[in-house]
Amino acid sequence: MAKVRLFGIYSIKVARDEFIIEAENIEEVLQKLNVMEPSLTMGLLKRSLIFVNNKNITELNMFKTKVGPNDKISILSPIAGG
Repeated sequence: MAKVRLFGIYSIKVARDEFIIEAENIEEVLQKLNVMEPSLTMGLLKRSLIFVNNKNITELNMFKTKVGPNDKISILSPIAGG
């Protein structure tokens, strides 16, 4: 099962900032995380910066990126400034 860590505003929105999730790919990780924490909607999660073992999913296979039992997934809230 992969270790999923939340950063930024996400870690404040939910009761905890670390989850252990079994999933085939990032899409399934996000779906399961949404079920566990409904305040993290799929739309919100899909706009996040997501890393698997410190590599951005944009450099991998996006939401179809495979997830293994020893993977570390980091999900960061997008940042906007003015």
